[in-house]
Amino acid sequence: MEEPPEHVKFILCTTEAHKVPPTIQSRCQRFDFRDIPTSRITDHLAEVCGAEKVKADPDLLHAVARLGNGSMRDALSLLDRLLASGEKKLTLTLLEEMLGLPDRELLGRLIDALASGDAGGALECADGLLTKGSGLEVVLDSLAARLRDLMILCACGRGTELVDSTADAREEDAARAERFDVAALSHMIAVCESVMRSIRNSALPRALFDAAVVRLAMTERLAGVTEIVTRLSSPAIAAGRGSPGAGPKKA
Repeated sequence: MEEPPEHVKFILCTTEAHKVPPTIQSRCQRFDFRDIPTSRITDHLAEVCGAEKVKADPDLLHAVARLGNGSMRDALSLLDRLLASGEKKLTLTLLEEMLGLPDRELLGRLIDALASGDAGGALECADGLLTKGSGLEVVLDSLAARLRDLMILCACGRGTELVDSTADAREEDAARAERFDVAALSHMIAVCESVMRSIRNSALPRALFDAAVVRLAMTERLAGVTEIVTRLSSPAIAAGRGSPGAGPKKA
């Protein structure tokens, strides 16, 4: 590489540029490629479907673009798998069935049950997602991703660009976000992540999963209990001043 022939060009590709020795980096011209925005991937996928004369729902194209995680190649590969199905119209349902993704509508009903504190309803929705073929970790991962969007919308408003979604999905999630607060949503995401790690090595993964769903549904109640415990352990209470149920001290 020190003195290559004029007709030779070396192209080095890596996602870990910091591991390339300085002696090599000093002989290179560096170009950093960033993730492609979801909106641009979606637009290109729509052009491909148009060229192939295949109808595709906007929600489907957006979902494929998000699953590409900033990579046009990965998104196109996924789209190619959908095109190979031979369906005349590509839908979000087809994508969910092909990849075993949780049903978006049913996942929304699960979140509604969590917002209402309905543990029974949440368990039924969660069981429905599993019955349709989604694994425990897949459901928790998808739930955490949806809760993340709600948290961002709750904190930044429905006009934020930090959430990649279609206009209809954004309005739907913005309405759901109003039923939570940022602290509760951040806690719920942490619960999903913790349980995902735990069930991998557990002999009772379903029990942990169901317990997590109930815990998520009781988030607001647990927060209230935590507040009471915090107040009871405050210095003022510990000193015997203002304890619950105690009247004013007599001289």
